[in-house]
Amino acid sequence: MNLPKIHSISKKILVALLGAFLSIFLLFHASANLCLLRHDGGAWYNAFCDFMKGNYVIKVLEIGLLASLLLHIVLALWLAITNKMARPKGYHKPQRSKTHTGSKLQVWTGILLLAGLIAHFMDFYFVKLGWVDGNLNFYEQAHEKFQIPHIAISYLIFFVVVWFHMRHGFAAIFQTFGLYNYKYGKAIEVLGIIYATVICLMFTAVVLGVYFGL
Repeated sequence: MNLPKIHSISKKILVALLGAFLSIFLLFHASANLCLLRHDGGAWYNAFCDFMKGNYVIKVLEIGLLASLLLHIVLALWLAITNKMARPKGYHKPQRSKTHTGSKLQVWTGILLLAGLIAHFMDFYFVKLGWVDGNLNFYEQAHEKFQIPHIAISYLIFFVVVWFHMRHGFAAIFQTFGLYNYKYGKAIEVLGIIYATVICLMFTAVVLGVYFGL
């Protein structure tokens, strides 16, 4: 199997930069979703979605976001494959370092996230593009989906996977740029846990709030 020659350090830096960008976007996305909990018949949320849908600058940014997501996934998998190819027989002694364990976890949580994102796009984004049938507005679409038990549970599980991916990815970003050390490492890990927890709790609050009619 022949893969294009790009230095592994370059791939790691790109994965880290894209991961940082996507992490910031998740905070924005989670904040916007909180509008679903307003008892205004969807006025705020639909207005926000209509603005995002009709603004050409936002459309360009949206394409950039999707490209960043796709590139992040491709580069991360590419990095995992090339690293595996570099040591096909594995190590004689199993590595038990936190970095090695976190890296393996990132690959598997990333694959699970990809599956979840495809389902999420089918539920919402592809409907907006007209690729999937849907006659409801954004607010109604979200309330319809999150009130179905198995879909609500699926999203809650998805958020748990997001938490694990972000929790390890946050520290990995700093590690890639040489900022993770004995002096600041613990603080970076705690900050990553807090950041991932806040974002995932915001998403979770929306699903539970809609499901229970809060």
